[in-house]
Amino acid sequence: MSDAMVEAYGRTLSEAFANSARALINIVCDISKIDLGKRITIQTTGFDLVSLLYNWLEKVLMALLVDNLALAKFQVMIERRKGSYYLSSACGGEAFVGRKHHYKVEVKAITYHEMKVTRSKGKFVVQFLADL
Repeated sequence: MSDAMVEAYGRTLSEAFANSARALINIVCDISKIDLGKRITIQTTGFDLVSLLYNWLEKVLMALLVDNLALAKFQVMIERRKGSYYLSSACGGEAFVGRKHHYKVEVKAITYHEMKVTRSKGKFVVQFLADL
């Protein structure tokens, strides 16, 4: 397996983005095993919703790969200001431990390929491809 296509949903755009981050972490490990004791804030921007999604997922992935932090809870707030999108998220998690969190597979990168943010039937849908 070299890629994973992910679709995440939400009643709101913020909920869909939060669920996309949960799905990303769940590719790597069992998200239900993550305690929420450590709190961090992640902030990012984008010139459109697709670039915002890409930047968001990259920051979540970097928290895992660089900071060794497995996140499982995301309170996302998205605003539009002066033609750009701003995202701020209060996140909860803990230090990643492969045996505890049941390591599955490494996500090397998030790609723009087939990345979408849409609204359909009263819900928001985000789609992205993770390079494994």
